[in-house]
Amino acid sequence: MSDSNKSVINDNTLANAVKDEIKCFLLDRINPDFGLLDVLRGNNTLDRNECQDIKSRRTTYKKNVRLLEIVTEKKKLREFVVALRDSNQEHLVNYVTTNGKRPEQCSGIWPITSWEINVLKTKHKHLVDHIDVSNNELVYELYSAGFLDKRQKDHVSKLAQDYEKVDALLDILHHSSLSNYRKMINCLSKTKQNHNAWILEKGSVNEEAEEEEEEMEQKKAKKLKIEDISEKEYESSEEEEEIVGKTNALQTCTSAKTDFVILAAISRSNFDYFVEFMAPKVLINRLHTKECLTDDEMIYIKTLRSDRDKSHEIIRVIHGIPSKYNVFVDILREKEQYRVAEVADRGGAVMNVSITFGKQPNSADIQQKLYDRIKSLLSKTSPFSVEVVQVVSLLARAGVEIIEAKNSRCLSLWLWCRSEFALQEFNEMNESPNKELSKFFGEFFALLNTDDQIPPIMNIDLDDPDRDVVLRPSDYTPVAKLAVGKHSVCAVTSQNNSVYALSRNPTAILVFIVDNPSRIKLEILVSDIKDPEDMVVINEFVFVSDRENSCIWQMIPMPYQAKSWPVVAPYTMSVLQGCYILKVSRGQPSTLNIYDQDFIQVNEISLPSSIQFPCHAVGTLANTFIVSYKEEAGSSGGLCEVNSSGDVLSIFDMRLQAAQGVSAPINQSLSRLIRSDALKGYPEHFTLNERDEIFATGRSKDGILVYNSRLVLEDSLKKDSIKKPSCIHYAVNPKLLLVGNESEVAILKQRRAL
Repeated sequence: MSDSNKSVINDNTLANAVKDEIKCFLLDRINPDFGLLDVLRGNNTLDRNECQDIKSRRTTYKKNVRLLEIVTEKKKLREFVVALRDSNQEHLVNYVTTNGKRPEQCSGIWPITSWEINVLKTKHKHLVDHIDVSNNELVYELYSAGFLDKRQKDHVSKLAQDYEKVDALLDILHHSSLSNYRKMINCLSKTKQNHNAWILEKGSVNEEAEEEEEEMEQKKAKKLKIEDISEKEYESSEEEEEIVGKTNALQTCTSAKTDFVILAAISRSNFDYFVEFMAPKVLINRLHTKECLTDDEMIYIKTLRSDRDKSHEIIRVIHGIPSKYNVFVDILREKEQYRVAEVADRGGAVMNVSITFGKQPNSADIQQKLYDRIKSLLSKTSPFSVEVVQVVSLLARAGVEIIEAKNSRCLSLWLWCRSEFALQEFNEMNESPNKELSKFFGEFFALLNTDDQIPPIMNIDLDDPDRDVVLRPSDYTPVAKLAVGKHSVCAVTSQNNSVYALSRNPTAILVFIVDNPSRIKLEILVSDIKDPEDMVVINEFVFVSDRENSCIWQMIPMPYQAKSWPVVAPYTMSVLQGCYILKVSRGQPSTLNIYDQDFIQVNEISLPSSIQFPCHAVGTLANTFIVSYKEEAGSSGGLCEVNSSGDVLSIFDMRLQAAQGVSAPINQSLSRLIRSDALKGYPEHFTLNERDEIFATGRSKDGILVYNSRLVLEDSLKKDSIKKPSCIHYAVNPKLLLVGNESEVAILKQRRAL
């Protein structure tokens, strides 16, 4: 109902509300569980103890009895009726205003009538037994249609049993409006539950429709029969031959079922984030071209009016189906919806944090400034103070990062959490008596905006923390090994379709073709290089660093000739923008040095004084630099990202235990989030893929460490076939990860890569 059609709350309205017949109606129809008590507490009608008293009552009716008692005693009827409107119970306000007489202009914003109540009562058991809420498809449909608000959706979704979910939906419907009753019917029809829709609309069972749907379910069950093979218990030895014959099929089936469970959990836990931030219009035709959408599905999605509805339907179609889901993620990246793609690919749970500030003359301007600063922090368009970088780093160590922000009535942040512990910890901080979460964001905002006095935070609303947090592994698997024989490999790189391995003993450059890694295409023996350390290739020119001679050799091809340039330690290198050599130098200060192919220095960037012992550096697509570093003793270290001026944009540092500029209680809260670090070493040598994800080796027992482009540790690839990896390189074309140690080089490929 538009604002112009809303009922006016006047003295007659309040007089009607205390009439016995109206009061009895309200006792049966008020829904106190999804926001009403919060609104009443916010307008000072109820205090905390009164809210707890009402919530402690076991039934909705008893809650409403106590609620009306308190409101009447305090003479807060006007505030109560306003709260009904503000908690999406406008249909009850209309009922009270008109003294129970329904005017024509109320349309569907009117409580369900005695006829609908009787249908829900007499057909309750049948509906509970037959309404299908598997995979929460109906729940998402009702949420998209506006039948459920966010709290109601979260409440229903987290119930364990299907019958509990249906019972909760019917209870919400009992307290709802005629327009919502119609929405329930439409959503049942959309999810192909026409017999249940018929019951709500006609009040009786449609036996023909029920038989048709039972036939469809039987056909579906036959198609999905293979999925149940792995769950059967074989009771006799006569079936052993059949089991052996199905082993490979079962392994494939188990993998598919595992992927289904993971992807379904990711879709459920991040549904609100996807619907909020997906741009579906540019995806529809591409998904159809890639056969992720049928003709009918594409046409139907295009007819939907809002982007939210379109996004919801796309998620419903690709929900949990690995073949479609992987293409969906790839198309998201293709259409530059990188953050949504990353969440869809990696998993975890994105939690919305809505922050309301106290009113003061310039609070709106300060809120806008904070929003602008947060967007700048996310885009890395400008450097921030050491204190801000440290707070963000500690959150990242806990697997938490801010990934989106919006500014409207309140300041909304979206936090990407990689653990259920983090979700629960934020919820406990928010509900703690001393308002830990408000204090944390208050101090963090003060670091972001040092020009203004930050208004006090009056309230913080969080998403439901009770969600499954499932992380999708990187899923790289060895597909081949280079035939290096007795060569001792110390570096590996690639160009075009060739792979280059640098051998230390004897000193040689081995060249392989990716399609035939079992055979050396070319072996170049180089006697002048005494102690090779690293190697890069630019336009078939091979550059090799030599520790003993303190130089970098340039190998000129066909026939190979060598010339050298003196350099200082360390001796690692990387290729920058396809035509420059990037290396680090230690000193006061340490520097990033950029050379052309004639080894003429074209740029030098001073690193912060905190990075005294850099190990390796690689350039990113954003024209920044990732640098690995260590302590002098070499026991720990980390990664940092710097811009072209040497300003630190982000860090991952094992030594960092507390952030500067924030109070001890806030650092204690951050320490609780981090708990304990599983890493026993630090990243040393690393490579970046085409999305600036980082694959690192180093002095750690954790194998290959995988970080995202914002230096959040995502995964650890522990492959038994690659023990103590010492060199690593990502080949862009084709997309392969080359990992080596002294005795072998393995080629890894991501199974789900397209």
